Amino acid sequence: MKSNLFYRMWQFWQFLKKPPKQGDWAEVRSILTPPEMELFEQLPVPDQNHSLRVLRNLTSAGERDEDLLKAALLHDIGKTRHTLSRWERVFAVLLAGLLPNTSARWGEKAPRGLYRPLVVIHQHPIWGAELVKKAGSSRRVVWLIRHHEEQDLTGLFDRGGVELLRKLQLADNVN
Repeated sequence: MKSNLFYRMWQFWQFLKKPPKQGDWAEVRSILTPPEMELFEQLPVPDQNHSLRVLRNLTSAGERDEDLLKAALLHDIGKTRHTLSRWERVFAVLLAGLLPNTSARWGEKAPRGLYRPLVVIHQHPIWGAELVKKAGSSRRVVWLIRHHEEQDLTGLFDRGGVELLRKLQLADNVN
């Protein structure tokens, strides 16, 4: 629990960081297509920085799969459907940690009132998959984004995709 608390404090600090630098934008443009780039630009600055950290975690481990790198940059794009304030994010993370079943149940409701942060956290993979599909991303990118929050991977049949998904999840969880 203690390490989780420090991780959440570190994550909160990351929320306050400045926008990506010119070099970061050049790197993102080298990976994403123009329609995907438009999506990335819609992410709030903290989510852009988070996505860049996920990308760097993967590339520093030698990952070069184009679909994996695109998914790293766009995995949280579904959160743009209903942008959350910092405090709504904190609320959602705390409730999910303390009452995971309640959080999951509330996450299935309409995104209104007290439920809204939980709905965004729980449904953003579905929304993100829809957005990247509309932007013309590959089936594998759509699939990776759609499943990036799933804990039980046993029912997923795309063997190569599952391996990429595990890598994406690991990089996402440490960033």
